[in-house]
Amino acid sequence: MSRVTLYMPTHNRAVMLQRALESALAQTYPDVEVIVVDDGSSDNTPQVLADYQSRYPQLKVLRQPQAKGACAARNEALAIASGEFITGMDDDDELLPEHITELHRAFRPELAFVSASLLEDNGQQRFARRLDLGVHQLSDVLHYNKFTNQVFTLTERLRAVGGFDENFPAFQDYDTWVRLMERFGPAEKIASATYVWHTGHEQDRISHSPVKRLTALEMFKYKHAHLLGKQHLASLEVMRIRMAGEAFSLRQVIKYINAGNWKTTVALYMNTNLKGLKRLIDHARR
Repeated sequence: MSRVTLYMPTHNRAVMLQRALESALAQTYPDVEVIVVDDGSSDNTPQVLADYQSRYPQLKVLRQPQAKGACAARNEALAIASGEFITGMDDDDELLPEHITELHRAFRPELAFVSASLLEDNGQQRFARRLDLGVHQLSDVLHYNKFTNQVFTLTERLRAVGGFDENFPAFQDYDTWVRLMERFGPAEKIASATYVWHTGHEQDRISHSPVKRLTALEMFKYKHAHLLGKQHLASLEVMRIRMAGEAFSLRQVIKYINAGNWKTTVALYMNTNLKGLKRLIDHARR
């Protein structure tokens, strides 16, 4: 059976890292190489990793003396990956035991990659987020990232597109998935919610930095300008308004809504103007 490489960057999260490691090392898939890149941690992360490495021969550890960021760490792991396939996880998240087995079963050569659904854990309850399921074409994905921040693909394909762009302050995953799809075709999001996304803490999440995200959005638009049509640009403007926390009027809804973004556009309008109704709908979808 083909080997799968699982990469994980980490930085000063020794406690959460142990939970992530336990789940990565408990996968039911029989041949998983786990590569953890310590991105200049100053806590006891090196000691935690040394302990696990002494007990699990499938665990490889790389250490960057100075923090270079998660993308650089992912690319370090990609450079030494021995698996035919590759996927990743964040050090504050968790995988259900069948995660890699489900992804490997779903992958087909005609797909650029496959992605699992999320099982969100907010610290009080867990609920599956099975949105945008199925096979998507590149044009669909240019409206917004329909996948999660991790995908499963052939290692040679991720290398062929140059890995992750270390210049992006955010949106690194979205940019990479677009490059993979541009070169290798459509991709699929499956219903299996085997990636546990922990949102009950607020430690160092890039997603909470609007300046970085707004800068990354402009970089994304410039880098992929040759792919973006008028409707894609309208969708990215809706994304900008949401990230900037600006008011969103019914007039703007009418101006920007289209077949590719109607879900996110309506959700933004409701979240901005009809928060009570939005909470009821979100609760009903869980």
